[in-house]
Amino acid sequence: MLRFEGITKSFGWRRIFQDIRGELVPGVYALQGPNGSGKSTLLGILSGAIAADAGEVWINDVSLQTAPLPARQGLSYAPDESPIYPFMTGRDLLDFVAMAKKTRVGPDILELIAQFGLDPHLQTRFSAMSLGTQKKFMLSAAWIGDPQVMLLDEPSNGLDNHAREILAQCIRLRGLEGLALFASHDAAFVEACGANILRMEHLKSPEHCLALVRV
Repeated sequence: MLRFEGITKSFGWRRIFQDIRGELVPGVYALQGPNGSGKSTLLGILSGAIAADAGEVWINDVSLQTAPLPARQGLSYAPDESPIYPFMTGRDLLDFVAMAKKTRVGPDILELIAQFGLDPHLQTRFSAMSLGTQKKFMLSAAWIGDPQVMLLDEPSNGLDNHAREILAQCIRLRGLEGLALFASHDAAFVEACGANILRMEHLKSPEHCLALVRV
């Protein structure tokens, strides 16, 4: 479902990681490692938001490098920090993501919006939202189009306990039919999601990699 080989990335003189690889079957995975180990960078590369120096990524056996548009059709990515234009409203974001995925904002997404308590903020601009509200909209938008592969960077950051419970349930359900890979330092949230632990240092050890990630 998600496969990557030979992924290498540097920023200037600093090598973030070299020749890491993995193959993930459906389920829920928590990507962990020390600060600076490259968790956010790897998620960005797997989503296509960041270009790797070397290596290749496949989403459902479709190469993200040679066929990016088809590969991204089954993929969703929510970074830790909101990249949304400040003048956009919550509803603007939902409609924009739906248009990009050639679908619509369905009843399932509107139900998630309601569960997160976002209905009063649909016409609010992002510049006027709290960070927690921005995060909830970003996460809600990530579910548009029923993606098979979800990549989430520190998804519980900035969320209240009620929102964390809702998100953990959504992630668990995604793992039943697809794949959710998220970076998190939040041990309680990782446990609530029922996630398999995937450590960055294991991805750097090819002799251990497949045994550890094919669970």
